[in-house]
Amino acid sequence: QSGALYSVLAELYSNALEHGVLGLDSSLKRDAVGFARYYEQRNTRLEALQDGYVRVHLQVMPQEQGGCLVIRVEDSGKGFDVARVMERPLENVRLLGRGVSLVRQLGRNASWSDEGRSARVEFFWEVQA
Repeated sequence: QSGALYSVLAELYSNALEHGVLGLDSSLKRDAVGFARYYEQRNTRLEALQDGYVRVHLQVMPQEQGGCLVIRVEDSGKGFDVARVMERPLENVRLLGRGVSLVRQLGRNASWSDEGRSARVEFFWEVQA
């Protein structure tokens, strides 16, 4: 459970920073040359960044037999077409566009709002006797 939680939190943060705040296009990552170009642009844009934000909100809610952790990540980017991205099958594991699928597979009740600038996902656990 903790591995899935870490993976989802890292993915949400990376997506918010790279695609939201920095406006990087994941289609660059189609091959090795594209990956190199993507990370060059990432470094250049980070160095030139004047403003923008990624906010991480964590809420723990006790429940009768365990609890729920709600993760919400917001960014100041332009957003994305949430409906189009949600149409992709969960099993679609490609080099690009796999972040949303990963979040949907590892967490529960994953959703995006504010034109893709806000992501929310839940993790549940049961009390171990």
